[in-house]
Amino acid sequence: MADTYLLGIDLGTTTCRAAIFDLDGHEIAAAYRETPARYPRPLWAEVDPEEWWQSTALVVRGALLSSHVAPDKIRGIGLSGLMHAPVLLDGDGRPVTPSMLWMDQRCAPQCEKLRSEAAALGRASVPTFSTGQSAPKLRWLAEIQPSTLARARMLMLPKDFIRYRLTGVDGTDPSDAGGTGMFDRDTGDWDWDVVRLAGVPRELMPTIRPSASLAGGVTPRAAEETGLREGTPVAVGGADTLCTRLGVGPLAADEVCIYLGTAAWIAMMGPAGPDGRPAVRGFGATSTTGAALRWVRDLLGVTAEAVSISYDTLTRQAADVAPGSEGLMFLPHLMGERGPTADPLARGALVGLTLRHGRPEVVRAVLEGTAFHLRRLIEARSAALRGAGSGPTGGVACGGAARSSLWMQLLADVIHLRLRVPAVAEAGALGAAMLGGVAAGLLSIDTAPSRMVRFARTFQPSPTTASRYDGLYARYCALDDLLAPWFRQGTLDGDAR
Repeated sequence: MADTYLLGIDLGTTTCRAAIFDLDGHEIAAAYRETPARYPRPLWAEVDPEEWWQSTALVVRGALLSSHVAPDKIRGIGLSGLMHAPVLLDGDGRPVTPSMLWMDQRCAPQCEKLRSEAAALGRASVPTFSTGQSAPKLRWLAEIQPSTLARARMLMLPKDFIRYRLTGVDGTDPSDAGGTGMFDRDTGDWDWDVVRLAGVPRELMPTIRPSASLAGGVTPRAAEETGLREGTPVAVGGADTLCTRLGVGPLAADEVCIYLGTAAWIAMMGPAGPDGRPAVRGFGATSTTGAALRWVRDLLGVTAEAVSISYDTLTRQAADVAPGSEGLMFLPHLMGERGPTADPLARGALVGLTLRHGRPEVVRAVLEGTAFHLRRLIEARSAALRGAGSGPTGGVACGGAARSSLWMQLLADVIHLRLRVPAVAEAGALGAAMLGGVAAGLLSIDTAPSRMVRFARTFQPSPTTASRYDGLYARYCALDDLLAPWFRQGTLDGDAR
């Protein structure tokens, strides 16, 4: 259909992106903005939801302006968003408190209580909890700030908050509900026993609707703020994991999807499910991947003229450093760790520093450390799934880091896998646009990924470099194992516990 376009809004942990696509998946224009997170205490991380909305309005306007696409040609809008971070609104739709990000570790004691109390329910299958989920964070509020929770009238996830501001319609979808720790996958509804254990009033829990269903249309106020046409159809939307997997297209049964954003996650594919498509059989996530590079940029990437150096400049400098970063090694656990083993007290480390080392060596060490940790995650998940088959034989990499040729070649060398990178590296925005197209009746969820996804680059591991990284990876694992118990021996003021 000529002159028919879709808008995908991808709200990340520290970034917001809006992209306009045609129905064949070609990106017409995009706009991007970093959103500020606050770290008020060690291992705490939060965002004011109003910052998310302001960023969304700005990037939507920016994408429309640069695309020269008239607002009435945008026929459907979809949303993708970071998971786990609860957004609590009062009766007027205003946030009652900053939203705790998934990386926030303050709820570690509440997580332990939930595990114990869930086990006491006497079920055949006991719910599991991690500090990254919403349930322990809400329990922290119920125990530490009960007056804040008492002011709330609506509970949402981040992309739901954006959709609420666009359409005035609340609710969530199964992919985001599944990340809260309070979702019953068998019934497709909330697990009301766990909701009670989390200390959340029943009336706060949002209605759960399919991700690709129509939520409503853009309101007059939202149209004024974003430049969109009033009434434009908006999908319910999905979690970033769902939208990213849509946005990389159909995967083979022996592939792994690697998303590299603020954090990283992997989805290992297995044999076909009931729908005939390969199903996810293993999932794992880290805490800080792109966030580690951003930390280095903010710490070291500023010139004497107070100008921030770009990521491209940093990685170009690191490209001149040989593998091994001249003896420097980096542990990327800057906000606790999610996998392969959850450890809310894990810390990052730069080990082996000398006066010789400068910014290029530090950046190279950060890139290598994040790649080593991803290899450890992939190996752990492969070992756990060995009964269902061997490890992956190839992969698809996407997210902001996938735009860096150095990082992708380095990752391919470290994990010994051929990596494909889609033409739209920010696959979450494309997946969100697909949901918008389905909700508007323009696309089918079964055929949209094959129609709209194409690949631009492939990275083959270099046997010589991969062999060198094998020895460095062994040293990384030894260092990681050595320091992990040291971090757990005691806590500092302001730690999660």
